[in-house]
Amino acid sequence: MLAREQLIQEIEHVSESLVEEVLDFLLFIKSRQHQRNPASFNQTNSDQTNQPPQSSVLDRMGGMPQHLLSVGNLSDRETRRALIASRIQENQQQQS
Repeated sequence: MLAREQLIQEIEHVSESLVEEVLDFLLFIKSRQHQRNPASFNQTNSDQTNQPPQSSVLDRMGGMPQHLLSVGNLSDRETRRALIASRIQENQQQQS
């Protein structure tokens, strides 16, 4: 039995809330793959846009936090790390 067939079979026997979690996880993984390698991303739905799908968690929270995006895209972990590192270096230079 193929993994896809087994997954479909298992989904038929679980609660709707668990199916929603599995779907959120699948969309998250697809989004990460698309971000890493957009050229080889295969869209299966013609309805999908070029943007990665938002998870239902983001939907429930009201979307992407704009206060983080307005100051140099602080929603990105690498951007936050770089900003924190530069501020630490500035503080160390001021103390020297």
